[in-house]
Parts: sequence; C-alpha cells; structure tokens
Amino acid sequence: MLRAFVLLLVFGNLGFYAWSHGYLRAAGLGPADVTEPQRLTQQIHPERLSVSVAQAPASTAAPASAPAASAPSAQPGAAASAASAAQTAVTAAASSLAGNASKLCLQVGPYITVGPAVGAALRAAGLAPVEKKQALNPQWMVLMGPFPDTATLNRKLGELQRLGLKDGTYTPVTDRPDYMPGISLGVLATEAAAQQELAQLQAKGVNSAHVVQRNAGMKSTFWVLDDMTPAQAATLRKLSASALKDKKPEACPG
Repeated sequence: MLRAFVLLLVFGNLGFYAWSHGYLRAAGLGPADVTEPQRLTQQIHPERLSVSVAQAPASTAAPASAPAASAPSAQPGAAASAASAAQTAVTAAASSLAGNASKLCLQVGPYITVGPAVGAALRAAGLAPVEKKQALNPQWMVLMGPFPDTATLNRKLGELQRLGLKDGTYTPVTDRPDYMPGISLGVLATEAAAQQELAQLQAKGVNSAHVVQRNAGMKSTFWVLDDMTPAQAATLRKLSASALKDKKPEACPG
C-alpha cells in the first residue's frame, strides 16, 4: 500500500514538472504564457496611460551664485578712474615724504657782534639764511673799564700783571661793545657771586674794578638755513672757519 502511494507521488511530480515546463503543449496541456506579446493583449486601455515628469522648484534650478551673477556690474570706466586717482594720491604722498626726508635744517651761531658779517658770507655762498634772535641769559661780570682808548687798556693790563694775577684770570673784553675797551676779571651767573669775586680782587690790590650786568638788553644771533638740499648743506660745511667766525653748522633744535 505504502509503495503504491510513493509511486503515485513520484509520477504526480513528474507530470507537474512536464506540464509547468511546456513539455505537454503538443497535447494541448500547459500553463498560460505570460511573455510578450501575450502580455500586451492582457493590458486594459493602454492609450489612457500618461507619464508626467515633476519639475524641479525654480529656487533650486539655479545655483546659489546666480543672483550675484545677474546683478548689474560696476561701470569699468568709473572703477578705473577711481583706481587711477588712488594711485596718483599714493605716489604724490610718497614723493612728498621722500622730498621732506632729504631736506635739512642747519644753523650757525650764536653771534654777539659779528652776526651781520656771517650773514653776508652765507648769502655770498648762494644760501638763504634767516636771522633768529635769542635773548642772552643774565650774567654778571667783574669789569675794569671801559677805558677811553687802547693805550689805557694796555697800561691797566700791565698793572694786573704786576699785581701777580695769573694769566687767564683776566682778559680784554671783545664781545660786549658797551664795555669796550675794558678788562673782564670774571663772568659769574649771579650778582652775589660777582660781588664776592670783586671783594677777593680788591684784597689783592685791584681797586678800579666794579660789577656790571654783562648781558643786559642783549640778544645773540643765529643764522637758520631750513629746507636745505644735501648739496646746499655740503656748500655750508665747506665754508671756512673765518667766514663762520669759528662756529660750526649744527642741526636746528626741535
């Protein structure tokens, strides 16, 4: 019984395999064919089928940089003009700084009595000096004189020598016209110090000396030469010591 059932099952499987694979189509047996063109005959109203393509949003169609590209551009002529003006200003400023850096300010002095002669020498050298006056600091001098003439001056110098005063402690006055010809026995910063010096000289036998304010109402002269080129500065420095009265050019203060 069991054997008959197994054989029936085997033959049933073989029959199904032959049916499903089309081996029995010749006998009119087999599954329905689902391949083309049979599938097309099974479609219901295929003409009604339509396909729509979704459009991308307008905001994403263009790249993010599109608004900048579509913005109106600056006029090239105006931009070039502005750049040229800026370059001109920079060049002018650089030239001005370079020119100012090469300018020099020098002065010679101070002079008490020979200022006019030095100014004339500077102008003769092709320079353009400007006179600057400066009040002298107060000073007090122990003075013999002024004398009526140089003969009296020389006689008084001999008297001081005979009194034993050391050379260099007294000298003829040469730069204070109000006290020329005269003999200076010391220049001091305060009147009290000058009076003390006078007392010591009187103790040594100097009887005709007295104390005077050496710089009263006097001003010194400086010759200022500003905005000088290096060539002009070289001309100034080449002037002789006699032309500048033994003064050397110095940088202007400040």
